[in-house]
Amino acid sequence: MITSDEKLLFELIKVALGKSSEYVLPKTLDWDTLFRLSMKQCVPAIVLDGLNHSLTLGNIRNSESQEKWRTNKLKWLGMMLNMEKQYAKHESTIADLATFYMENGFRMMLLKGYNLSKYWPIPNHRPTGDIDIFLMDVVPPEKNGVSATWKRADKILKDKLSIEADNSHHHHSVFTYKGIMVENHFDFVNVHSHQSNQWIEKVFKDLAVSEYESYTLYNGVDILFPSPLFNCLFVARHNAIHFAAEHLNLRQLLDWILFVEKRNEDIDWNRFWNISKTMGMDKFVLCMVFIAVDYLSFKESLFHIPDEYVKFKTSEQDLIYNVLNNILHPMDNQSNGKGFTYIVNRYKLWKQNLWKHKIVYSDSIISTFFAQLKSHLMKPSTIFGM
Repeated sequence: MITSDEKLLFELIKVALGKSSEYVLPKTLDWDTLFRLSMKQCVPAIVLDGLNHSLTLGNIRNSESQEKWRTNKLKWLGMMLNMEKQYAKHESTIADLATFYMENGFRMMLLKGYNLSKYWPIPNHRPTGDIDIFLMDVVPPEKNGVSATWKRADKILKDKLSIEADNSHHHHSVFTYKGIMVENHFDFVNVHSHQSNQWIEKVFKDLAVSEYESYTLYNGVDILFPSPLFNCLFVARHNAIHFAAEHLNLRQLLDWILFVEKRNEDIDWNRFWNISKTMGMDKFVLCMVFIAVDYLSFKESLFHIPDEYVKFKTSEQDLIYNVLNNILHPMDNQSNGKGFTYIVNRYKLWKQNLWKHKIVYSDSIISTFFAQLKSHLMKPSTIFGM
């Protein structure tokens, strides 16, 4: 069930996004609950933007609420100022890292994160996290048997900066650069966790190296952004994987929706929907679409829904609601632990999430179970924390 506080959260996001010009705040408002909800969904700054706009319209109608807002405003502002500070550090770190790689013969493609923030109304009001990169050679090596690009890049990182990358993960190495975690992707999805990920990875690799956009950072260094089609597919798939395995939050949902709104005319929608269907995630994508339309007032036409899905909204109302309800009330809030506890807890979560698997993957449940078991055994640190 969607609570009144959660409805208020959506209304304030709509105001911040310009989807609603006016909103009268309720006479009584639990500021602490609203703040916790916004933090849980990773959208505190954009909710504050909505509040600020609503408050300038004189929409707090009693002195008690006005006084409580004045008391809480410092907490909200402190949070937002910290986010803006972290964003500036994030941007500076990306620029320095891109410079290092360029000087050593690599072009850096930025995935998710910073490149998606450019589609938010106020980019530095999107929370920052890890820096996800994919590297390509400026000049492809001519010799046969030369190690993969990411391996050579990690070696140079160690030789020149004394930074050791952690290679215990399936589709990226991990290191810390100037206090921020960086994931250096050699694959875009874990090819060991699902059989279908092997062909999906090939699609992503082909798109990554053949289609991309250049973006110049403030220090004059160029980085690469994924092409509109690749971004649309990759972010949708990333959201789907998060949703199926654990949970999705509103910030991740907004990343995809806001990108589509700004770049929908640049996307090959026939190809997008065909690939989404083959991946098995078309129902999940449609759920994201109708949450965007029904709860955030985005135009349905932005998503170029094929005729074959014309009845989806009416026939799958329960599914759409279940996806939204899971975003707002995730089932995996507790720590998974390590070792045997991890195995037990992850198995329980996996069973709870089987309904999600059916709208995200084309693989059978049985093949997925054994593929994921093998995936964990290949990288024991994912279980035992070694």
